Amino acid sequence: MKNMFWFMAAGVALATAFLAHSPYMAFAIYAFLLLAMLAHFSSLAWLAGLDCERTVSDTILRQGETTQVSVKITNQRGWPIPWIFFEDKTPPGFNRTGDNTRLAVLMPGRSVTLKYSLLCPRRGYHRIGPLLMESGDLFGLQKRFRTGEQQEYVAVLPTVAYIDTFNVAARRPQGPVRISNRIYEDPTRVMGAREYVPGDPLNRIHWKASARTGTLFSKIQEPSSVLGGTLLLDLHETGYGTENAESRMELAITTTASIGYLLQMSGEQVGLLTNARDAAEVARYEVESQHNLSRGDAEDSIVDDDEFTRLSPVQVPTIRSTIQAQKIIENLARVLPTTGLTLDQLIWGESLRLPRDAALLPIVPRVSEHLALTLASMKQSGFNVTVFLIDNSTEYEHAAGLLAQHEIYTFHIEHERDLHEISPARIGQ
Repeated sequence: MKNMFWFMAAGVALATAFLAHSPYMAFAIYAFLLLAMLAHFSSLAWLAGLDCERTVSDTILRQGETTQVSVKITNQRGWPIPWIFFEDKTPPGFNRTGDNTRLAVLMPGRSVTLKYSLLCPRRGYHRIGPLLMESGDLFGLQKRFRTGEQQEYVAVLPTVAYIDTFNVAARRPQGPVRISNRIYEDPTRVMGAREYVPGDPLNRIHWKASARTGTLFSKIQEPSSVLGGTLLLDLHETGYGTENAESRMELAITTTASIGYLLQMSGEQVGLLTNARDAAEVARYEVESQHNLSRGDAEDSIVDDDEFTRLSPVQVPTIRSTIQAQKIIENLARVLPTTGLTLDQLIWGESLRLPRDAALLPIVPRVSEHLALTLASMKQSGFNVTVFLIDNSTEYEHAAGLLAQHEIYTFHIEHERDLHEISPARIGQ
């Protein structure tokens, strides 16, 4: 549009020169048009032949760790670029060591490499890049900007608080207490005998006791314990409100990661189900390369990762595995708040696929009546349920009262240190 304006203005001036019978004015306008055309096409050509390649040393990091970034830009065309400025975009708030910018003269077939390191201070799925390139003609009439085609992402894992007293297999989730919720009976664990009742299957008959007494007896089998749990993380934005919402969400994620790690280390099964958005699906890995007339247009062309709404859940199946906690923690590094499914909607939608031999462990910012009724229904259908309420002193008593009616225990996690302080002595407080 800017070039079109100048060409139209030059055309009007040229017509005026002919009407005024002014050859010098006409020559000057022709010279200006030639200069403008040369500037236009040279600035386009200089940005067209650039190839960018980025490497990141580590893409999965803990908070406070550093990753090394290298960006190599090569001039693939047969003509030199008199001047070009590079800037590799980095996440805001990340401390950088080294230069992510460079002003260079790039000859045909030659390369320029940007090398720098990034300190990753906070959990999340963070974008590195794309490269922003700026060049122009030798006369200063044109400036062109181009965004690169490649960008990378680094996943910064959430904090894990190490807990050594939590036990979901207990009646209350503490201590070495055998669960009283009889879901399945284990045929390999016989705990006694009783008189035969018509209808008992043949494989339940205790033949040795029957032969010894002359009366039919049936085996009493010990019920299988509920082992492990399915972590239900609620990241619906409305539950966290506006005050301290981000810190409360991070505490909820830390709580989820910590319990997941504990269950794996205890040799129990563990899984994750959350209504959060997955930043890996939100992010667009390939950015369309664009030529722009202004820096603002170039920066606006960089894809915004927040323009995506996820309604399907993020899930790690509940199994027993030595890498299960790592899978859960890596997924938690990518979760974003949602405005889609509420937790009670998520539970109802996934209830048929939840394993009944694992406890349900909701990590929630508040407990609504709908959620309380949903969890009560799950408990009545055979699930063991324990709720972790995240930093909500004003609603804790209300939430605990709602859930106590259904014999569901509630822990109030106000700070990360509360995870370390969970102990049998706090049961019932």
